Amino acid sequence: MDSEFIRQPVPIVRNKPVSIGVGEEEREGVFVNGFICQNCGLHFNLFSWKANKHRANNTYCPECGKKGPYIHYRKVLSKDRVRDDNSIDEIFRHVPWPGSQLINDSVIFSSESKK
Repeated sequence: MDSEFIRQPVPIVRNKPVSIGVGEEEREGVFVNGFICQNCGLHFNLFSWKANKHRANNTYCPECGKKGPYIHYRKVLSKDRVRDDNSIDEIFRHVPWPGSQLINDSVIFSSESKK
C-alpha cells in the first residue's frame, strides 16, 4: 500500500461554512452539472450556486485535462437564492460523498485565517 494514503486523518473543525468565490448576493440557487468527456469517457459532476457558471466550453476534464467536447446535463436542485441549512439540496449535503476519506493533499483553513 502506498504510504501516502495511510497517514493519520486531519481533524476538521466544523464552523458555519463560509461562502468562497460566489457571494450570497450572487447565488441563483443550487445546480448540479453532469458531464461526460468525449475525449476520455469520464463521467463527473460539478455543483454550483450559479446556473450557467459551468458550460462545456469553459470546463476542463479532471481526468484528461482537455476542455470539451462533452455531453452536458444540468439539474436544478434548488431555486432558493438564500442558503437553507435544513434543505437536502444544498451542496454541503453532497460533498464529501458518504464514506469518502480525507486525502492528505487537502488545504484546510482555520476560522481565524478567513477573517
